[in-house]
Amino acid sequence: MSLSRIKITPLSIVTAICIFYAGLFLMEDTRSFIVSDYYIRALYTLILAIVLFITDVVFRRIVPNTRWIWLIQTSFIVLIAIMILIFKKI
Repeated sequence: MSLSRIKITPLSIVTAICIFYAGLFLMEDTRSFIVSDYYIRALYTLILAIVLFITDVVFRRIVPNTRWIWLIQTSFIVLIAIMILIFKKI
């Protein structure tokens, strides 16, 4: 696969950040907290990364134009972030 065929999208960037964040949880110094708490957080973050990856693939199949993918996925990320903030307030 050549580099010209690789499409970078907002959800693929967020997926990479989630995988990195899960790696940080797994490499965290566990002397001060319960060890299983870090593994549970890493597991939830990896599950989120899998869901985001599947959502990214679905968006790529539905919308062939890269400009529309960026617009739709950015709107999707902003909507999810707003929903998370609203649910944290409740």
